[in-house]
Amino acid sequence: MRKKSYKVLFVIGTRPDAIKLAPVIREFRGKFLSRVVATTQHRELLKEVIKVFRLQVHVDFNLMKENQDLFYLTSGILSRMRETLEEIKPDIIFVQGDTTTSFIASLAAFYFKIPVAHVEAGLRTHDPYAPYPEEMNRVFVDHLSSLCFAPTPQAKENLLKDGIPEERIHVVGNTGIDAMFWVLENVPPGEEVKELVKGDKKIVLLTVHRRENFGEPLREIFRAVREIAEERRDVLFVYPVHPNPNVKRPAEEMLGNVENILLLTPLSYPDLLYVLKHSSLVLTDSGGIQEEAPYFGVRVGVLREKTERPEGVKAGYVRVLGSDRERIKEWFFELIEKPSLPPSSLYGDGKASERIRRITEVFLESFIPS
Repeated sequence: MRKKSYKVLFVIGTRPDAIKLAPVIREFRGKFLSRVVATTQHRELLKEVIKVFRLQVHVDFNLMKENQDLFYLTSGILSRMRETLEEIKPDIIFVQGDTTTSFIASLAAFYFKIPVAHVEAGLRTHDPYAPYPEEMNRVFVDHLSSLCFAPTPQAKENLLKDGIPEERIHVVGNTGIDAMFWVLENVPPGEEVKELVKGDKKIVLLTVHRRENFGEPLREIFRAVREIAEERRDVLFVYPVHPNPNVKRPAEEMLGNVENILLLTPLSYPDLLYVLKHSSLVLTDSGGIQEEAPYFGVRVGVLREKTERPEGVKAGYVRVLGSDRERIKEWFFELIEKPSLPPSSLYGDGKASERIRRITEVFLESFIPS
C-alpha cells in the first residue's frame, strides 16, 4: 500500500513531548515508515518515558548539558535537525506542545518545505512571557504547521483568532489522555510508591519547575508549602524534585528538613499517576497535570499567573494561584477537607491518536503526488 511508504518523523526533547507523542507514535506503527528523533533537551526525564512506552529512538542529538540556555539549545537543535532532515527526507514531521525542541524542529522543517503537524496546537495565555519561552514557541509552531491538532474547541478558537486557516485545524482531544489511559491499563506502579500512599495522611502532590518561577517566586511557593506542612501534620506533601539546580537547591534548602514534606527524585510516569490518583489536592506549575487531575476528580492549584488550559478553571477543577504565599495557603485550607470532585473526561476520550492518524493519512494522500 502507498500509505506505508510515507516517512513520518517524530521529534521529542522533553518528558511531556514523549508522553504526549508516545500514543501517536504507537498508533502509526506498521502504517507508516516512522522514525523518532530525540534532541535530549532533558536526558534522564526523557529516558524514563521512552522506556515506559517502549519507544525506539533512531537519532539522539544528546544535547543536554548542565545549566544549558536557550541560545545553546536553539543553535544545537537547528544544526542537528538540518543534518537529520537531509538524511531521512521525511514527508512530514510531528512535534508536540511548546518546547524549544518543537519550535526549532518546526523551523528546520519549514526551511526544507516539509509539512509540520503540531500536536496540542492552539493553547494560549496571550502573554508572551507567561509561560516563558513556551507561549511564543507554540505561537510560532502553529503558524509553521500544515496540520494543527487542537485538543479542545477553545484551542481551535485561539487558532482562528490568530489567523490560522480553518482547514488546517482539527479538534481531536488531548493525546496526553491517550497516554494516561494506556499506562493505567498496561504499566503498574512500583511497590515503593504504593507503600508511600498507604498511610492515614492526606496526600498533596507538589510539582514545580517552570523557568518563570525561578528565584523569588519559587522561594515564595516553598515558604507557603513549609508553613502549611508545619501547621497540618496530618498532610504529607509528595514532591518529586526536578533535577534543574535552580529548583533542586532551594527545594533542599527550604523543604528538606520538614518531616511531612517528602522530597523525591522524579517519579516514573506510572508512579506519578498513582500518586495523583490518591491525592487530596495538587499544587503544580505543570500543564499535563492540569489535564490528568480532572480524570481522578482531584482539585489543582496552578502555581503560575496564567494558564493556557481555561477549561479546567471553568469546570471548577483548577484555580490559578500564582506564587503568592497567602493565596496558596488560603486555597489549601479552603479545600483540604472537601471531598473530591466527580471524575471528568474534560480533555479527551483516549482516541485522539487514532483521529490524528486518520487525518494525517488523508493529508498525505492529497499533499504528496503518487
